[in-house]
Amino acid sequence: MRVYLYHKVDRGFYESAYAAWRREGGQFANHLLRAQATLYSWKREFERYDCQIVTDLRSSFLMPQTLRRHLPMPLARLVRGGLWVTRFDPWLLQRDIIRRIESFKPDVAFFPLGSSVWQSTLRTLKRRGVRLVQWCGLPAATMMKRDRVNLPYFDLIFQPYTFAAGLRAAGAAGRIEHVPIGVDPEVHRPLNLTAAEYDRYRSDVCFIGGLGSRLHQARREMVEYAIEHGIRMKVWGGYREHFIGSPILRHWQGQIWGEEQVKALCATKIGLNFHQDHEPGDLDRGLNIRSFELPACGVFQLLQRVPGVEEFFELDKEIVCFDTKEEMLDKTRYYLAHEEQRQRIAAAARARVLRDHTWSSRFKKMLHYMGELKQISAG
Repeated sequence: MRVYLYHKVDRGFYESAYAAWRREGGQFANHLLRAQATLYSWKREFERYDCQIVTDLRSSFLMPQTLRRHLPMPLARLVRGGLWVTRFDPWLLQRDIIRRIESFKPDVAFFPLGSSVWQSTLRTLKRRGVRLVQWCGLPAATMMKRDRVNLPYFDLIFQPYTFAAGLRAAGAAGRIEHVPIGVDPEVHRPLNLTAAEYDRYRSDVCFIGGLGSRLHQARREMVEYAIEHGIRMKVWGGYREHFIGSPILRHWQGQIWGEEQVKALCATKIGLNFHQDHEPGDLDRGLNIRSFELPACGVFQLLQRVPGVEEFFELDKEIVCFDTKEEMLDKTRYYLAHEEQRQRIAAAARARVLRDHTWSSRFKKMLHYMGELKQISAG
């Protein structure tokens, strides 16, 4: 199977790759891919199943990240912003995406949600017979409008929760299949950190993720409550301006991606995990990606309870959950004080992930559905 995979390169994604490239050298494109662990894992799985895959990671045509890396970071930010607001550069990028796809002639073109592909681009590809696939990790109600209007063009949508009804109501016309999130145990695994790395990343409690008001207001309030009640934690993700006036700012460490995330997870005692704000029923089957990354790294996880958790982990033996901020605080304090229990649960969770929740097992199902799509196209 021939697969074309496109994804927009966001600011934090690029800056993490740039820092790794400056620190370690090597091919910048490899750092760019490694910074986004899920895309890196997907590429590995496609190749493992003998697929031909082209990964296209850009957010600019005139100044792609592989060229922008030669500019000082402040100038690179300025150039990116200037090109983006002109709309001419994004238009050129969309035209080039079409050109590359037509040149490669893939069986499917894969656009994960957040790729910022234009509606007109999908319409053109659809008209020219290209089979379009999406990974959709958000309910339709919380998507940006630019993503919601794209739903009717996809022939196949993978969603890891229970979003199908909402996606269909928002206009999705193609096949919708449930595939849970997985993890790559060669990416997320226990690490032996250097003394300097451990000093940088160590924490009693670690949280990595978004804390903006649009999708994450409830979790933000939980994190603020923990901090206000004396929990020593490190918060990674978002930007400084998001936390002005919040106690989170004192604990905010910046953005990390790729291998840095793995190091931060491996240096904590408790990984605190919340799902995004959602409507009842949205998360009845499925967990977020951190739910699998934490145990894969051998880290004890404290998860805000969602209905589907017992499909993936055994409660209080492989995972510990909470419902309220008070319960979160009580269990955080308890498991910080009981290291043996914490480590036993973390070890059991890691064994469960390696057995049942890797991307390798998920990809068997994904490739089956994409293979059926290929057969329909050929027929």
